[in-house]
Amino acid sequence: MKQMTWAMLALLVLAPLTGCATFRDEDVPAHTEVLVYNLPYDLTYLRAIEAVESVEGWDLDETEKERGTIRARNTEFTNLSDKDKSSATFIIKRLDRGQTSIQLAPYSQRVVGGAKLMKRISEYVSSEL
Repeated sequence: MKQMTWAMLALLVLAPLTGCATFRDEDVPAHTEVLVYNLPYDLTYLRAIEAVESVEGWDLDETEKERGTIRARNTEFTNLSDKDKSSATFIIKRLDRGQTSIQLAPYSQRVVGGAKLMKRISEYVSSEL
């Protein structure tokens, strides 16, 4: 009985340590690309929102057109130790009257799934060209 108690105790102590793998910054490549389009700000912002909404497993969390931000949350991300990698913030900037840029905010550049989001935004916005 004593051996069973020690085995149960060891299992309870070690089980949380062997759970889901965590992502270190070097495990997730940085997405520092800046997408630039010869399109007006309003249209670019709208297509970026549509693109993010179309990615399975991601929900819009917050949009602020005046500030030029779109934040999305990964609804399939369950690793609490990497909570900072479960959301992505995009910055949309008016470069001039007919040119707009889109990029991930510096603190979101290593978000898990960032490449997929950037690719989808590129597809949606590029379709307007």
